[in-house]
Amino acid sequence: MVLLLSILGILILLIGFVGTLALAGKGDQEYSKSTKQNVTRLTSIYLLLGIFVMAGFGLYFYF
Repeated sequence: MVLLLSILGILILLIGFVGTLALAGKGDQEYSKSTKQNVTRLTSIYLLLGIFVMAGFGLYFYF
C-alpha cells in the first residue's frame, strides 16, 4: 500500500511539473518574457520537492 501511494505521489509530482512547463510555453511573447522568472522559480520548487520526496522515501524504506 505504501509503495502504491509512493508511486502515485511521484506521478502527481511529475504531471504537475510537465503541466507547468507546458503552460509556460503557451501565450504571447510579452507574457512569456514576463513570466520567465516565475517558471524558473516553479521549476526550482518542483526539483527541490522531488529531491526531498525521494530522500524521505529513502529514509522511510531504510528504517
